[in-house]
Amino acid sequence: MKMNVSAHVFCLGTYPERYVPDGFFEEMSIDKMLEVFSKIEGLDGVFEMYPPTLMPKDPVKLLKKLGDHGLKVGDVFVEGWGSRKWKNGAYSTNETQVRKDAIKMFKEGMDFAKEVRAQSVLLWPAHDGFDYPFQVNYYDGWKNLVETIQEVAEHDRSVKIAIEPKSKDPRQRQYVRDVGKLMMLLNDVGLDNVGAALDIGHSLMAGEHLAESLVCLDMHKKLFQIHINENYKDADPDMIFGTINFWENLEFYYYLNKTDYAGWQAIDIISPREDRVKALKTGVRLMHRYKEFADRLMEHEKEIEGNLEGYRFTDNINLLTDLLFS
Repeated sequence: MKMNVSAHVFCLGTYPERYVPDGFFEEMSIDKMLEVFSKIEGLDGVFEMYPPTLMPKDPVKLLKKLGDHGLKVGDVFVEGWGSRKWKNGAYSTNETQVRKDAIKMFKEGMDFAKEVRAQSVLLWPAHDGFDYPFQVNYYDGWKNLVETIQEVAEHDRSVKIAIEPKSKDPRQRQYVRDVGKLMMLLNDVGLDNVGAALDIGHSLMAGEHLAESLVCLDMHKKLFQIHINENYKDADPDMIFGTINFWENLEFYYYLNKTDYAGWQAIDIISPREDRVKALKTGVRLMHRYKEFADRLMEHEKEIEGNLEGYRFTDNINLLTDLLFS
């Protein structure tokens, strides 16, 4: 596995929320954001939004701006959730014109991603779901979702599309709620260039085990993106990765080390009550520290795997804690 670490610039945003709509910080200019990024050791790229808001809309100018700071584009995410027009779903809705608008925007996002040399494009079906019984037709919703993804993916089979599952928020129930439902969707779509974005926080909130979900996607060659954040498994506040679920995070990196994943790991955090620059630096540092410790574990892989084969958890935990506390 190769470490390619990116972050979206909104990690340095103002962090508005329902209780503090003005945000916790003053606005930071995009040039200042990129300057901060460029000075963080181990941070190599930007997880870029389409349509761009803070960055230049022209791909050539965008690449130059990033290049001037020693950065490059990691992946692109298409913003299909921030308008009221998507309230009944962008990709699954029965509203024909709304779906046409979503398809048009996503195809444009794919073209943009290709021009900025992104590895993949994120599709997050944020509003595609329901809140109440008898609110949606589940047959229609799933059928529309599959057909929409097929249409955008066929637009350019050379562009990878990563679909991001989430159990809830903004809807109370999402159609693509976890890795299992995502695998069903990928099977129904049936196209090689459509895969998964594994968001650590979403996986935890859905009650998944990180390493198991990772292995499931890797076994089917569907791991296209990784999003890095953390939570207490009850909501998705995008906390700093590596600060809450130590053993699961470590096991995740142990198994990630076993893959040939060479995509980006995109930091997606919000830290409203901490210094936002220090929070981002800490997030990057912790990612690399987990990777370094997972590398140490690989030196003991034979013993660890032998214990796994024999279901000897206590032998493994003793080995791990001896390494950790030595």
